[in-house]
Amino acid sequence: MAWHTIRSFGATDYQAVMRYRDPGTQSFRFRTSTSRALTREMRKKDKWYVGGWKIHLSIYPADYAKALPAIRLFEDRMAPTGLVYKYAASRRLYESFAGEVKGKFATIYCKAPTDIPTVIHLLNQIFTQEGITPVGRNQINGLDGLKHELPLTGGYGFVRYGAFCYTNGILDLTDANREPMPDNRHRPFPLFTDPARLDGEMALFSDLVER
Repeated sequence: MAWHTIRSFGATDYQAVMRYRDPGTQSFRFRTSTSRALTREMRKKDKWYVGGWKIHLSIYPADYAKALPAIRLFEDRMAPTGLVYKYAASRRLYESFAGEVKGKFATIYCKAPTDIPTVIHLLNQIFTQEGITPVGRNQINGLDGLKHELPLTGGYGFVRYGAFCYTNGILDLTDANREPMPDNRHRPFPLFTDPARLDGEMALFSDLVER
């Protein structure tokens, strides 16, 4: 197993959305639930989407042993939030990651964009306290996945909007009539029909994005 996962989506409340055609108007509409409420039967009957902002953490392999107590400290503080996250199960596995996964030590799935400042400030504090060296920008630019994400202050975190679980697609939450979009890992966020939706979310953490 490449990842050690803290909590499952079925054990906590992330927004889940499905798209259906209204029989009266023949227009598409959204129906919402939570990842905890979705049963196996519901997922078999309809395609549910769970997605949003995810933070990837990158470290030098030499700092793997330091990162483990840092993750435990993070969990001590963040457990009440119910955030789902995962991290590389061993240094050997982390060093073996390739392609778009290379350099991604951990992934934290945010329930809302307001989670991003809380998460990154805490991680920066803990990682600095544990003596973990921020990964140099030149190295990040050579990684297929992380180089397309928004770098966050502190040098450890990178954020993008994408799919979380159940499907590899994304719904345009501003346009129910639009077909689901593929989760493009070469873009930090999708292009919604109404860009104001994501502009408003990004404004909540724009001061943390390194330029």
